[in-house]
Amino acid sequence: MTSYNLTLIFSIFLWAIQVTAQPAGNILTAQAKQIITEKIGRLLEVNYIDKEVGKTCADYLSKQQENGHYEQISHPREFAKQLNEELFKIHNDRHIRVQFIPPEGRDIELQNPDLFFLLRTYERKKENYGFREVKIFAGNIGYLDLRLFEPIELVREKALQAMHFLEDADALIIDLRKNSGGNPATVQFLCSWFFDQPVHLNTIHWRRGDYNEEFWTLDSIGLPKKPELPLLILTSSKTFSAAEEFAYTMQVQRRATLIGEITAGGANPGYRFSINDQFSIFIPTGRSTNPVTGTNWEGVGVKPDIAVSPANVLDIALERALLTGRLYREKQDDQRVGNFMELSNKLKEISASIKKSQPADSVSDLETILDYQMRKGMINEWVVNNLAYRYMSDNNPQLALVLFKYNTTRFPSSANAWDSLGEVYDELGQWESGIEAYQKALLLDPGSQNARMMLDKLKGKIGESKENRQDLK
Repeated sequence: MTSYNLTLIFSIFLWAIQVTAQPAGNILTAQAKQIITEKIGRLLEVNYIDKEVGKTCADYLSKQQENGHYEQISHPREFAKQLNEELFKIHNDRHIRVQFIPPEGRDIELQNPDLFFLLRTYERKKENYGFREVKIFAGNIGYLDLRLFEPIELVREKALQAMHFLEDADALIIDLRKNSGGNPATVQFLCSWFFDQPVHLNTIHWRRGDYNEEFWTLDSIGLPKKPELPLLILTSSKTFSAAEEFAYTMQVQRRATLIGEITAGGANPGYRFSINDQFSIFIPTGRSTNPVTGTNWEGVGVKPDIAVSPANVLDIALERALLTGRLYREKQDDQRVGNFMELSNKLKEISASIKKSQPADSVSDLETILDYQMRKGMINEWVVNNLAYRYMSDNNPQLALVLFKYNTTRFPSSANAWDSLGEVYDELGQWESGIEAYQKALLLDPGSQNARMMLDKLKGKIGESKENRQDLK
């Protein structure tokens, strides 16, 4: 199999193009500038979320071109800068930006667009998809430095890994001071971690198609929700777009405390449009509206609850997190003791019924309790498995059977759960059921020596039993 150094390939492309690039390509003719301004005007008029503002921008560019306003500008970079400065005075939208793409950047894409796309995607992976740092500070304070909200299809597993690492923290700090935005679906995913009830987070009205797209919290994200976990969000003047959406939404829902500076003030999502081989423009084609405030943060930014200079923001956030985290932990400990007592009492009740040879009518109640504590992250497969073994060693295999069965229904892909179930069936003398359980374990884990050994053992016991019955005849 051939191995390729993608970084080296990318560097070679750049070198080759830089060598062959002609200086004349950086000089704009009058005709080129006219074509560019006309294209920008049409794109804004047809796509910008505010139709009137888009048309005003188009009319302005047409008038400026007629008056020869851009005659003295010949360099593409200066032309883009001039256009941005003038248009901003009209639209006041921080998302709109005309961008000059140097030849060494554009030609790679034109020559081999598939390779260019793959290289760009690989570069995003090398940046860890925006997850810069995940750690636990002293005092069990979780910290996530998130630089981008990359598409959820790219970052779901990365996000879950970070969230799993932080889920047992007493308070959480999410640092968005250098986050430049990204995808609203990823904002939706992260928001969903902090609510256990349906919450309408945001609505985006799209000009194309003239429809509304609502974003609600997701019912399930792959790990227990944290509706009471103290959350602090750090902001700065560089916090932008989707990062602002996350901060604004959590603040409006009274789910987080914002600490830092007022954010940049870009609320409207959109797309990048190509103008020609040298220029592109990002145009907001949608408008965000928060369901609580009926507005957004466009042009004004998100104001923090606690205004702090960038130099001190983390220290102040840690001080506050330690206080709120301690109160949260005390409350969680009290609730957890109460929940564990409920589970313990229910197990004792069922155990007593079994020992008296009475039907255990409350097994469904036990499963309800286990489900709740599983959902809240208080117990897991390992805990239930070990509870079951405790009852096996306490000469109560019937209750152990109830717990082992629970694990196989909730974790049907766990070879260990089926292996344990086979063991209790062996203890109870229900060898055929044990064989079925061990066969399932072996199917899930073909390398399990224990399952193979126990299958042979149980088959042997069944054979001996048949021989004994035959002898009695």
